[in-house]
Amino acid sequence: MRPEITPTHKHQAGLGLISAIFVIVVLAMLVVGMSGIMTASQTYRSKEILALRALSAAQSGSELHLSALLHPEVADGCTTDASPVALATPGLNDCSYQASCASVTVNTKIYYTIKSVGRCGSGVDSATRVVKIRVAL
Repeated sequence: MRPEITPTHKHQAGLGLISAIFVIVVLAMLVVGMSGIMTASQTYRSKEILALRALSAAQSGSELHLSALLHPEVADGCTTDASPVALATPGLNDCSYQASCASVTVNTKIYYTIKSVGRCGSGVDSATRVVKIRVAL
């Protein structure tokens, strides 16, 4: 004969089910938190890349105007025309620069200041950087 097994429902409190629900809720909250962190990180990185592209556009504009100053036989020299120039270089698509030049004479020495403003993107997703170069010739 087999011994009789009595049900012990009175001693069971359902701790396993409560623990499982708690673990699922905690893991779900962890996933939601990590998702928010990843989204913020991606947004920050994309804005950082856009700002770097705008800085490169501004540097390109200032270097082009500096080249015109150093080689006056090729270009007009110091021009105050500040019309925007769109860049079609790979990596600088959707970017432009606007450069201007000013000169001042101090003790028979001419100082040129080149200011270049680089812009990339449009609307909310845009970045602007300014580069100034001062040269004595």
